[in-house]
Amino acid sequence: MPVFISYRHADRPYAIAICSRLIQANIKTYFDVLDPESQTTDDITGVITRYITASTHLIAVVSGKTVPPWWVPFEVGEATISNRRICSFQTEPTELPLYLDKWPKLSTDKDLDFFIDAYREEVATKRSMTLDSISESLYGTYRRNAELFHDQLKSRIRRGF
Repeated sequence: MPVFISYRHADRPYAIAICSRLIQANIKTYFDVLDPESQTTDDITGVITRYITASTHLIAVVSGKTVPPWWVPFEVGEATISNRRICSFQTEPTELPLYLDKWPKLSTDKDLDFFIDAYREEVATKRSMTLDSISESLYGTYRRNAELFHDQLKSRIRRGF
């Protein structure tokens, strides 16, 4: 159940810190800097799409610099199509696109800990799986489980515990 980390290169230090924190929590990640294929391919779109499909969760690192480039919105869109668990990690106070309101917004280390707890709960209850392991009959259940993950994590972030 890897977590795909989406970010703009200007936000790389935040993405590195999030990746490190997830790895410390024994959570497998996909981070393009650590992937030799993404550094050498002529088909970066195909590589990104494949890794998003193979992931179960996506954290989009967002800031005021995120909006103009296309990659982060593209990656969030790909994750949406696959009903991935999506969260944004806001690096600074700034107005972000409204489409990100649908998913939990992380902005502190504590929020990231909430994400880790929610991720572990999904692993323990086996509510999350990769898209290629889902039959058509399970697709609706998977989508509902994704919505449950988002709702519960948003609620926990609002409560602060």
